[in-house]
Amino acid sequence: MKESSRRLFWVSACLLAVLSCSWQNSENENTLANSTAIDSANETAVAPEGGSGDARSADAERHVADLDKQHDAKKSPFFQTTDRGRLDTFFTKPTADLIWKDSTSSKGEIGAIDFDPLYDAQDVDKKNFAIGKASISGDSATVVATYTNWGEKKRITYLLKMQDGSWKIDDIKYQAGHSLLGLLKETYGNSSSDKPPVQNVSGEFEGTYRVGDTTCTVRPDRQAFEVRWAKGKGSEYFFYKEATIFESEPDKNGGRNEFHFDDDKYDYGTFFRADGKTFPVSRAK
Repeated sequence: MKESSRRLFWVSACLLAVLSCSWQNSENENTLANSTAIDSANETAVAPEGGSGDARSADAERHVADLDKQHDAKKSPFFQTTDRGRLDTFFTKPTADLIWKDSTSSKGEIGAIDFDPLYDAQDVDKKNFAIGKASISGDSATVVATYTNWGEKKRITYLLKMQDGSWKIDDIKYQAGHSLLGLLKETYGNSSSDKPPVQNVSGEFEGTYRVGDTTCTVRPDRQAFEVRWAKGKGSEYFFYKEATIFESEPDKNGGRNEFHFDDDKYDYGTFFRADGKTFPVSRAK
């Protein structure tokens, strides 16, 4: 009996040892599995950092593409005076304010934007339009679009800013060097207010003037006066003629434009165009 008890004891001890090893191996496998799962979860949590940049780029590109589609579908935010929301959808508020002002103040006439602002052309025959990959820098993005207009390759650069979690276009730069925002600021100043873009100087032919239904800015430039019209591009130079009269350089037909002021402070008078038409002139306040 003693020998049988001894054998039973050793068999039981062996069984307990085997079970203990099996349990420990199982625990180790579970620990390893859990560790692998945690590492995998950590990798998954980090991955969206790179994807987020790609998503922001895609959103900026999509924003430009949507504007192009609306423009081509005759639902452009430009040149309309009934739906301010269209502008706010695509542009930053300061830029939208100036575009809206240009549309509403021109009253059916041609404003500062006297060309197609998306394609930088008067006559558009758009082909091969393509939008490049957006370049992101913080809360700013740059998107370059290219197309062919009547066989001429064009490049348009969109500058965007992140506002309230969405991309908005802040400016559109053109291949020739000018920009949408630059043209608008030149005409209406740096804000949507009625403050003249050039400071008026009483007693001098300098400042911002209303001429008929348009406006112009006047700056002294050496022995002449540089006049920039809201509805045109480039500068026209005027020279002192006599008394309170300033005349332009002659055109190709020898005609001249003239400012005739009725007061010595150059606040009001008449503009005589080379073709014989006349328009009232007053200093913008």
